Amino acid sequence: MSRVRLRVPSPALVVSVVALILALGGTSYAAFSLPNGSVGTKQLKNKAVTNAKLAPNSVGTANIKNGAVTASKINTSGLTVPNDQTASNFTQGSPNQTITATTATIGSPIQITTTVSKRVIASAAVHAVNGVAGTGVYLVCRITIDGNSGVNDTDYASPAGGFTIVDASVSPLASAVVGAGTHTVTLLCSAAGGGAPQARVVDDALATWAVSQ
Repeated sequence: MSRVRLRVPSPALVVSVVALILALGGTSYAAFSLPNGSVGTKQLKNKAVTNAKLAPNSVGTANIKNGAVTASKINTSGLTVPNDQTASNFTQGSPNQTITATTATIGSPIQITTTVSKRVIASAAVHAVNGVAGTGVYLVCRITIDGNSGVNDTDYASPAGGFTIVDASVSPLASAVVGAGTHTVTLLCSAAGGGAPQARVVDDALATWAVSQ
């Protein structure tokens, strides 16, 4: 019965096999351990990086070049765009309302609703006549937005029956930045001057707008 004799590999063969194993191992290591900055846009196929491959919050403004995101690259179907339309309201009347040194609300306050932060601008016009004989009177009016007063506007009315001019007209303004919600705009007036000042509001108008800041 003949025996199969196993030949001992030569040193050259052993060295060749070890070199092959090391070469293959180095290739595998390189495939899974890429140096920083070695992969760029040229090495990536189109659409190779998808949403599923990005960690949540991994891409921020610091990672995006200026001008890299354009309108054509934004999917607007998932965006909620706030309503930025201008809101406005208006009221006017002929109240024939007597006012004294005590501040009184003239006409009806306006309510205006905003969906986002806005700047509310209000304007009014008030026409009044002096209600006291023998002394002049000042008509003092202002607008408040959610209770915050604008600047007073004042006009002088000559004594009733003493001079030809007995009328006074003012146009107060107010402005304030408000948040989302319903806001109240109010016109307030009073009479000033003399011992018992009195005037009569003949006509008034109040308008307000909510515009972008």
